[in-house]
Amino acid sequence: MTSDIQTPSRSPAVVLACLGAQGADLNMVRSLGEQGVPVIVIGEYEFPPSGYSRHCIEYICARNFTRRPEHLLRVLRELRVRHGQALPVFPTADTDLRALASLHADLVGTALWVSASPDTVNRMMDKRRFAALAQALRLPVPVTHAPRTLEEVEALSRVIDYPVVLKPAQPTAWMRPGMDPEIARAKALVIDEPAELMRVCCRIAPHGLDVLLQDYVPGSDDLHYSVHAWISRSGPIERVATTRKWRTFPVQVGTGCLVETVSMPDLEAEASDILALLKLRGMVVMNFKRDARTGQFMLLEVNPRLSANSLLLTRAGFNLPWLVYSEVCGRPEAAPTAWRVGLRYLSAKADFRAFRVLSREGRLGWGEYLRTVLRPGMVYRAFDLSDMGPPVQMTVDWLALKCRGSGRWVRSRLGLNAA
Repeated sequence: MTSDIQTPSRSPAVVLACLGAQGADLNMVRSLGEQGVPVIVIGEYEFPPSGYSRHCIEYICARNFTRRPEHLLRVLRELRVRHGQALPVFPTADTDLRALASLHADLVGTALWVSASPDTVNRMMDKRRFAALAQALRLPVPVTHAPRTLEEVEALSRVIDYPVVLKPAQPTAWMRPGMDPEIARAKALVIDEPAELMRVCCRIAPHGLDVLLQDYVPGSDDLHYSVHAWISRSGPIERVATTRKWRTFPVQVGTGCLVETVSMPDLEAEASDILALLKLRGMVVMNFKRDARTGQFMLLEVNPRLSANSLLLTRAGFNLPWLVYSEVCGRPEAAPTAWRVGLRYLSAKADFRAFRVLSREGRLGWGEYLRTVLRPGMVYRAFDLSDMGPPVQMTVDWLALKCRGSGRWVRSRLGLNAA
């Protein structure tokens, strides 16, 4: 996919589009493109919406690169030769960040590294290692267990308090061939009783029992907060900002689908202290949940990357991809001080699914739902009047799926070509 738009004087940036990123790559493309940065998208599937953005000057398909990182390395080397310089590469989810980290030694001179160091990436993404580190640093995390056998799970099942959260210890641990699809799609599972815990773990065990058990922090989804940070390479924390998740999908353990920018100076101060202890660099998002019983903020995870809804930060005045791009390209920008509070981001399809669940449980009615999604000034995951290629492509794919037809056939009949 190529575009006939004129390439600006700025060096291109590379954005990775992996399966399951839920629009994070499109958010990144728009944040960079609106600053005049031409973007090359590398995807592991054929038609990512970000490849149809007006800011995308080229799309390259490197199939299954999260499982076969050598495919990604080959493309990055070709781009290095073609552009005569190493380009900054932006991961958008755990899986492509992990693939990049595995290639780090081979990327020297081939691509510009925009994330925390590979060792830090692996330490943060390995939930067992992070749990041990959090315990050593006495961070405010829920009580966590890391059983390695079904016998250990069975022993824990008799003594832990329920509900409990079951997580993969590695981001891709449940994405293995043959895994139960219900489990493979889950970010985490809330378990209510010992028998259920044993049933789920017995289904996971044949693929490797790489799991964590963590105390469930009580409270509804609107008690989830994310602190987003940019730490310069020299060490100072340049900027932190907070968003609140009003709804998530899947409910309780999913990604934010209705998210709002908020002012939380106390939480941001606490997050900054934690960041100083962890000695992180680059882009970070820290996920907290306020305990409904105590009011304490509990740290659920630290991710050395951007959140899936980073475009909300950009629209609110904190364009983190642009700041990182400028720094790695040797033209550092000062962190902005203005921050728009009360701006909301909507991932409409996921949010409607969350509404259906909450409606069935009697927790959300049509009136309140419509008031929250029809607010003026909303930032949408896909819809943008200045960049209509992605929503049109997503609509065509949806129609093709519903009609059980071929997406390619529909595109050719409509004369649609990706950027």
